[in-house]
Amino acid sequence: MRFIIADDHPLYLGAVQTQVTRSFADADVRTTTTVDGVIKLLSQAAADLIMLDYSMPGMNGAEGLRRVIAQADGAPVVVMSGVANRENVIECINAGARGYIPKTLEGPMFSAAISLVAGGATYVPTEFVMAGTETPPVSPAADAFYSERELAMLGMVIAGASNKEIARRFGVQEVTVKYHLSRLYRRMGVSNRAQAVASAVHAGITVTPPPDPSGRGR
Repeated sequence: MRFIIADDHPLYLGAVQTQVTRSFADADVRTTTTVDGVIKLLSQAAADLIMLDYSMPGMNGAEGLRRVIAQADGAPVVVMSGVANRENVIECINAGARGYIPKTLEGPMFSAAISLVAGGATYVPTEFVMAGTETPPVSPAADAFYSERELAMLGMVIAGASNKEIARRFGVQEVTVKYHLSRLYRRMGVSNRAQAVASAVHAGITVTPPPDPSGRGR
């Protein structure tokens, strides 16, 4: 698996590289310290997962993140940060990040978060979602009524499941899933998956996906 890790703090960069190589036996890791460096590495060879320090040179909030995503050819991009608030998390998820990882995570949790993203899920830590003392803005996702099935589907969307996987879990056709999700997005005031995840994060909503009755998810 091909990683690009970018951070302008040498000690943390080395620590992340070590953790990744320990967690993924086939890891091929390239490192850099700037957004421009990431763009250069992507021009030389594709990556399977890209990890960016939120405050390194060239990031400028989500501006650098968008530059990297535009060049990533669909590879998931994760943001790492030592100091951030809920607004930072929402900004990055809205921009297309597939994860937001606190630098305070211990090794096993860090590896689990990366594995989730590599497997197609979106990782957002609850403590970052709920951080801050201000009252969170009202979100369409927070004050609307949702059926049990809609909440279960939202949970699977947050977990990164495809329409095909959701259809299999509920024993319905993909077109039925598309219909339910389209209606759900309209009620949430969003137009796509990324915005639905960001809206749920903004409202402090966490939804546990339903268990797979077939046992294939275990």
